[in-house]
Amino acid sequence: MNDPDFNERDYLAANPDVASAVRNGQFTSGWQHYQAFGRKEGRMLNLFGRMSREDKALYAVNRKGLGLEVGPSHNPIAPKKRGFNVHILDHASAEDLRTKYRGHDVNLDNIEEVDFVWTGQRLSELIGRTECYDWIIASHVIEHVPDLISFLQQCEALLKADGVLSLVIPDKRYCFDHFSPPTSTGQLLDAWAERRTRPSHGQVFDFFANASKRDGSITWGPGAGGANALAHTFAEAREIWTLSCTTSEYIDIHCWRFVPASFRLLLADLQALGLTGLGIKAEFDTTGCEFFVSLGKGGNPANFSRLEQLKRLRADDA
Repeated sequence: MNDPDFNERDYLAANPDVASAVRNGQFTSGWQHYQAFGRKEGRMLNLFGRMSREDKALYAVNRKGLGLEVGPSHNPIAPKKRGFNVHILDHASAEDLRTKYRGHDVNLDNIEEVDFVWTGQRLSELIGRTECYDWIIASHVIEHVPDLISFLQQCEALLKADGVLSLVIPDKRYCFDHFSPPTSTGQLLDAWAERRTRPSHGQVFDFFANASKRDGSITWGPGAGGANALAHTFAEAREIWTLSCTTSEYIDIHCWRFVPASFRLLLADLQALGLTGLGIKAEFDTTGCEFFVSLGKGGNPANFSRLEQLKRLRADDA
């Protein structure tokens, strides 16, 4: 068994028809059913414990529809080999990704064949059409995108009327972004006005100067405590900042940082400014170092007090 989220008892409790089929001898176990059918059918793994990471990311998704997974690298959420009708968009071809990760502690077989290699052009130009996808998944992507507003607008253009953009977002409190403040709406607006295609030099410096660890790990979870060491020396941060100022080489960093409250506030601001028509359709709070948000056209507009959300954000980031 190689799925850490699977538990035989919980799966049978959540799927009584499968439990009946196991009792009748149609399957030897719930695990056999899950491997053959349940994963593709999007079966719930449990009723009583937490939902799996995949369940949360796919919660609002029409699993039978056509999808686009952005930047899955070696860890896709909706892979073709599980029967998903999906296009893969990444920064490199599958062959180049396998070369990049060879020798690392990853399963190279998980790397999907890449349909679209993204080099910074508008997504609709790369894909060649609009309003064509039932869903888009972007896991640990939006924090890297230099112009997040444009990315959201481009995803919105690619989605059908009832399409869903499913985001898995690192919670900055529980990863190497711990010491950096959450991103503000104004920072996103500046990047959008400048049509940024790469991180600013200042963002590069802040990222490397402030990146942190806890007990040697770059991620942890609620209750573990905060970061207790820096990931880089000041000399290293200065060297990479100098490189950013003097080369055209793309330096990949977290441009933006979020907690659930700050993301809700950012999205509400962008809706009110007329910069996105996407609203929240579903969300799941932080588990481990990440939280989950599903957006859709005509999704719920923000109905909270901006002052109260700012107070909550301040408390969350204390």
